[in-house]
Amino acid sequence: MVLDKSDDEIVQGIKDKWENRASKSGVFTEFFENTGYITIGYYKDENDGLGQSVLNMTERLAEISGMDANSHVLDLGCGRGRPALDIALKLGCSVVGVDLAEGHVKMANESKVEYEKEKGCELRAEFYAASYFELPEEVTKQKFTHVMM
Repeated sequence: MVLDKSDDEIVQGIKDKWENRASKSGVFTEFFENTGYITIGYYKDENDGLGQSVLNMTERLAEISGMDANSHVLDLGCGRGRPALDIALKLGCSVVGVDLAEGHVKMANESKVEYEKEKGCELRAEFYAASYFELPEEVTKQKFTHVMM
């Protein structure tokens, strides 16, 4: 397949389409906002910023999937671990994050320390650098109630 547009033009076109849909549906996507991530958020109100919209989306995901304090959640592609940590903090459940990038896992562990220091609690969260296709035994020996990506 030959494309007539540059990668930047394609990404901008997709972003424009999502922004147009966001005004109608309450869902918005920021492409790569200088992080290399696609971030999806749920804007409950026009004053919600990106951080709040991601927290809203994570809370909604936990709600509709029936997560609670007894849940044991596997987050595949956990990135910096924020959604998994938000769920662990809000519900008191345990979470395991896996990401291919060692740098992301390092940031996730740093975020865990920050969350615990800020909130004055110990979170049941662990993070591993691994491929989905070669999960470490520390992960495969566990039984999860929920999986998110």
